[in-house]
Amino acid sequence: MTFRVELSRRAEVDIKSTYSYIRKHGPADPSAWKAGLEQKLTGLETFPEACGLAPENEFVKAEIRQTFYGPFRIVFTIREQIVFVLTVRHAARLALQREELDKIQ
Repeated sequence: MTFRVELSRRAEVDIKSTYSYIRKHGPADPSAWKAGLEQKLTGLETFPEACGLAPENEFVKAEIRQTFYGPFRIVFTIREQIVFVLTVRHAARLALQREELDKIQ
């Protein structure tokens, strides 16, 4: 079974702001970072259920899963044939709060 990966508005903003931060502050190559992230997201098209549950899962009825790309967490839910990416955030940041999840979904 193949899934389609879609980004929430928040995930799009997360990616753009991280790319901008890396471009300004380094040390990584922002284009390489984004290409690697896109590859990781493409990988979610097959077997997204293999990813573990995210800490945010306890707040909602739908399963919230996560995978990692370097020090970043990709937080997503699965809706039928769609992997819906909620956020892409540095793993050192606190988990999303219930109120934040309500705004995304």
